[in-house]
Amino acid sequence: MHQTGFLQSMDLPNRSRANPAVQYVCPEWTWPADELIHIREMSERTSVPASSLRYYEKRGLITSERETSGSQRRYSKATFYKIILITLAQSAGFNLDEIAGQLRNLPDIHPLPPKVWGPLHKIWERRIDQRVAELRQLKINLRRCTRDASR
Repeated sequence: MHQTGFLQSMDLPNRSRANPAVQYVCPEWTWPADELIHIREMSERTSVPASSLRYYEKRGLITSERETSGSQRRYSKATFYKIILITLAQSAGFNLDEIAGQLRNLPDIHPLPPKVWGPLHKIWERRIDQRVAELRQLKINLRRCTRDASR
């Protein structure tokens, strides 16, 4: 079973229009552990542009396999899950430097063991809670500005 567009609803380039009611679930494809897929298919499966995948690789966030220096990039299933983590971390408000630090400590396996995911999950929850608090304060400030402008 081949599915595409897993993260389309995340609208990562412009998160301000993202639908807050969308639920994100990691899909399970029939994907042999040793199979490698080309950049176009990885882009389709993750809804991350190929240019972003190349940039992530340049930054050391993900890796690709190449038979020769000029051959096409091919990605593993473990890299697929790293890309999913990257996009979710960006949605949580982490920048790529912070994400790189988080990925450095992760094994190339899926699912992540609880002892690995647990601490990372707590860090993400704190960041999300911080962003929620900032947005609430922004809403309060907006109401104040509206009230003051109407006087």
